[in-house]
Amino acid sequence: MEDNIILSTEKLTKIYGKGDVEVRALDEVDFSVKKGEFVSVVGRSGSGKSTLLHILGAMDTPTSGKLIVDDIDVFSQKEAELAVYRRRKVGFVFQFFNLIPVMTAKENIVLPLSLDGKKPDEDFLNDIIETIGLADRMNHYPHQLSGGQQQRIAIARALIAQPSIVLADEPTGNLDSASGEEIIGLLKSSIKKYGQTLVLITHDNHIAEQADRIVTIKDGKIL
Repeated sequence: MEDNIILSTEKLTKIYGKGDVEVRALDEVDFSVKKGEFVSVVGRSGSGKSTLLHILGAMDTPTSGKLIVDDIDVFSQKEAELAVYRRRKVGFVFQFFNLIPVMTAKENIVLPLSLDGKKPDEDFLNDIIETIGLADRMNHYPHQLSGGQQQRIAIARALIAQPSIVLADEPTGNLDSASGEEIIGLLKSSIKKYGQTLVLITHDNHIAEQADRIVTIKDGKIL
């Protein structure tokens, strides 16, 4: 693998069903991302883009093919190693925030570390909180925050374990256009600040065009 490639797939295939009802959500996808790159993946609903993102994050497994991250064949690992990969190597940002309603904003942010049996680096935590601009909201619960504020908390949660890869699935899909612009701006600035790689799924061409590179997927194939 090239020195600057952090992630690549080799003939990545995902098949649902069998026979007449077989659906190839991904069809031998070859795909690579460089360290520090911001790649947007676009395609119509059902094109396979969410399936691709879920497999990149090891939230789903491929039917065949490989996912190579930092020269490691991810799906050749045992489940315990996959769990570590999900907790430490990748950070997730979802369309519907997925915050825990009975936890404060700060508790939501540090949750991935808590699940990993770790305590946050206070300096890094404070830096993230300052970066998202919500220092005065840390003791608020999700229902006390706007959609844009909740997504900022979700981004901080994705960054807290200092992952090398951030995966964002329609992160602006549940926000108004102004809040969406703010979220994309925050994602772009934070990955640059923390030296991370971003793969983002979107159906919004304006957002996709802000990436370093646009990848289009159709019927499970990258065009």
